Amino acid sequence: MEREKLYRKEYDKLSTAERETLLQSLAETGTRFQLLRFEKFRRFGMETDTAVYLCDGREFVFVPGDTLTLGWENFSAGMDDRTRIDMQESLEEFDITDLDAFLRESMSPLRTATLPPMLVERELNDIGWRRVDAGSRELEPFREDIKKHFLPGTDSFTVSGSMRIYRNNGETVTELYEPVSYSDFIAGIHKNGFSLPTEDEWEYLCGGGSRTLFRWGDSFDYEMKLHHFSGDSEQADTPYTLQLPNQFGLSIAYDPYKQEVVEKSEYFLKGGDGGCNICGGMGIALGYLPAATYFRSDCLSNDELDYKSDIGGDYTFCRRISEL
Repeated sequence: MEREKLYRKEYDKLSTAERETLLQSLAETGTRFQLLRFEKFRRFGMETDTAVYLCDGREFVFVPGDTLTLGWENFSAGMDDRTRIDMQESLEEFDITDLDAFLRESMSPLRTATLPPMLVERELNDIGWRRVDAGSRELEPFREDIKKHFLPGTDSFTVSGSMRIYRNNGETVTELYEPVSYSDFIAGIHKNGFSLPTEDEWEYLCGGGSRTLFRWGDSFDYEMKLHHFSGDSEQADTPYTLQLPNQFGLSIAYDPYKQEVVEKSEYFLKGGDGGCNICGGMGIALGYLPAATYFRSDCLSNDELDYKSDIGGDYTFCRRISEL
């Protein structure tokens, strides 16, 4: 295999047949990845001809390597009036008057990075939760609570972040939580032959190099169906707009409550803020600012060692990658 063909500059020059031969070679005998299908993903004006693979029951997608600019400093086109007024009015509640300065301080700095080709997990994984049999003796301390609160018609029930029970496609699933430190969690990922994205890699996977504030543009799109602002019961079974596959086929940065763990980076969580902006009364546009490609939560740098002593829970997730 000619490695340079796995990078965007050469990859995009390949014919369909050449590209499929190259993608097939990534799943040759002896690898852990099984080729499922070739697929083209389009989103927000970008597209990628790629392939979907299966590994341990989970889908992965090929993402070509690239050299590109990351981070955010200024608008590409500028906000529309509705978005600017929305954000400014929200910030005034906190005595913040300079919106542009606030946005710059909330984003990672401008930089250039060369990123390797990768096989990337398409959906998120929980951290710290393990499934247990409904008859397990480990559930004895929770029996009364389950009996009292998990009634017919109830979708889910959680006890103090240590046990949860929910219905999934007609099946009842029970899980227990076991604390795990950031260092132990990363070590386990590496032991199994994977890694997690760095902040640079995550921003590439999210925005594909887009230079706008959000990956769809500089203004907020109020027509999107969003997880925490959608009350349309007729669309309850349809995917949220940002949860649909992006230009690489990834479901990423779609829920500001959900944060993805990254490694080897100054900031170790990306794609959310645990709901701080939304719960803090910042409105819809700033509430979804954590979905912006280059967003950094100011409380989630590597200085937050207490948080890293238990990295799992209801708001942190992971996406494994295999660098090629």
